[in-house]
Amino acid sequence: MIRPATPDDADAIWNIFQKVVAGRDTYTFLPDTPRDEAVAYWLSATATGRVAELEGRVVGMYKLIENNRGLGAHVANASFMVDPAASGRGIGYAMGADCLREARSQGYEAMQFNFVVSTNTRAVALWQRLGFRVIGTLPRAFRHGTLGFVDALVMYRELDDIPLSFGTPPGEVSTIVRPSAYTVVTNARGEIAIVQAKEGILLPGGGIDADESAEAAAVREVAEECALQVTITGDLGEAIQFVPSTEKGATFEKRSRFVSALVQSPIRGATPEHGTSWLNVHDALNTVTYESHAWAIRRWHRLNS
Repeated sequence: MIRPATPDDADAIWNIFQKVVAGRDTYTFLPDTPRDEAVAYWLSATATGRVAELEGRVVGMYKLIENNRGLGAHVANASFMVDPAASGRGIGYAMGADCLREARSQGYEAMQFNFVVSTNTRAVALWQRLGFRVIGTLPRAFRHGTLGFVDALVMYRELDDIPLSFGTPPGEVSTIVRPSAYTVVTNARGEIAIVQAKEGILLPGGGIDADESAEAAAVREVAEECALQVTITGDLGEAIQFVPSTEKGATFEKRSRFVSALVQSPIRGATPEHGTSWLNVHDALNTVTYESHAWAIRRWHRLNS
């Protein structure tokens, strides 16, 4: 099981950290790194920390964070450690796959490892299995505990091939597939349009008609729901949202394309189907009903911050 890390995991994190850095063969941390510094690294408030459990015991941890600020914030970075006693049981692979999905769900475009020790061949092979490629070599950048100066590798992977789905898949309940398009509409102040629809508080959007493109559907839905004329500015990607319906006795599988758009003008004489609220990014994220819509907002924000 892989779950969010909490302060209660500090002892387990410290125990694993000590074992891993003692060998001086994979991380730049010195073996005498203080406990407070080590725990703070893994439980940083600015990162997403998760731990892997095996038979009720924490056996690994990872942290996910922006690789760079500002114009580089769309690329993620991550760090991993596995208890040597649990080596060979697939913990590293499971955490790596979980981390890639988590990064994708947070709106990152790619992931970069800045410093993979070249002699750590098991780690290099693991990341290559998970789709990373070596894009650079830092000659003699790591002082290995027994081998002396060895190279470090820069590894990189795009995330656009990782499928995104939110909500609970239906299991044995029947599924109704609904292709749809939604828009992150922003005004001149950078605020995001949110509408109160029958199914919840959402981004403007809805179903795609026959022979209609996702972009055309997005523009049409904003016009109908908000009485606004918009210009599409970007493609944010696709995500699936599972929505159970007691009325239909089935689960809707909303296969949604998300785009971004800027408001051009109100549509004269048009009556909006829904009331429109303009919220900042933080409030919009905390307001929308569907996780897929929050993902689209985060992705837009990373690409435009």
